[in-house]
Amino acid sequence: MVTVAVMSGNLSFGNNKETTLYVTQPITDDTTSSKSSLTLLPGNNLNNTDNGETQNGGSSQGGNSLVSGNQSSLADPSGWSTNQIISKAKDAVNKTKAYKGSLTVDHNESFTADVTDCSAGGIVRTVVDLMIGWVVKPVEETLVFQNGKAVNSEGETVPIILPKRNNFSLDSSGVKSASVKRVGDEYVIKITLIEESVGMYQVPKHNAGAVGYLDVANFDISFMEVDSADIVYKGSSIELRINAEGYVTYANYKIPLHIDGSAHRGSISGSATFEGEQTEEWYLNF
Repeated sequence: MVTVAVMSGNLSFGNNKETTLYVTQPITDDTTSSKSSLTLLPGNNLNNTDNGETQNGGSSQGGNSLVSGNQSSLADPSGWSTNQIISKAKDAVNKTKAYKGSLTVDHNESFTADVTDCSAGGIVRTVVDLMIGWVVKPVEETLVFQNGKAVNSEGETVPIILPKRNNFSLDSSGVKSASVKRVGDEYVIKITLIEESVGMYQVPKHNAGAVGYLDVANFDISFMEVDSADIVYKGSSIELRINAEGYVTYANYKIPLHIDGSAHRGSISGSATFEGEQTEEWYLNF
C-alpha cells in the first residue's frame, strides 16, 4: 500500500482490497528515473443544485436528491456550527450503517495516479509485472444488502458505506472545512479533513475514523524487504446527502494521496513515489 509502486500492487481501505493499480507505461530504464501513468475509470458525477449554504471553510462537488421526503420537516441549517455539521454526518452515517432492511446500492470505485519517481530498474520491472498481473477492472456494481451486509463483485462481505472497519467517528480537530445546505428534501453535507502523514504501519486517526485508510499489513511483500514507506493523506473529502428520515442517500469520498517507499532484495535496492486519488460513490436506494 504505502510502498505499492515498490513492492505491491494493491491499495486497501480497512480489511478489504478496494483498488489495484495498473501501470500503462512500465519502467524500462535501469539507470534513470521515469514517469508512468496509472489510471482507472473515474466515478460518476452528479449535478449540484444550490439552495443556499452554511459553510465553515471550503466545499466540494454536489449531487442529486435520490429519496423523497418532507422539506418542512428539515430544520434550517444556516446557523449550524462545525460541530453540529459533524454530529449530523455522524448520526446519519451510523444510522445508515445500522440499517437492517433490504437495500440496493449502486457502488462505483476508482483510482488514478501518476508515478513521479522510480529507481533500480530490475526491482521496478519485477514490481511492475506483479502489478499488471494483479490488475482488476474499476468497480461498477450493484450491491444488495440484507441485515446490513452484502457480497461485492470480488466475493467480499462488505458493510453499508464507509468506513468499512468501524462506525463513523470524527471531531473538529480533524476537519479543515465543513459546510451544509438544504436542497429540496435533503441536507447536503461536505467535509474536508486535515492533512495527515503516517509511516508504514501507522494509522491516520481522522481518515481511519471518517473514511478508512491504506493497510500495508494486507500486502504480500515477502519477495523483498521494506526500508521505508510513508503516506500523506492530503485532505480527504466526504459529501453526504441525508434525507428527512436521517439516512444517507448518496455518499462520495475522495482520498488524495502522496506515497513514498523504498525496499531492497539482497544487494539491489529501489524506491518509488506517486501521487494518486481514490474515489468512491454510493447511491443508496431505500
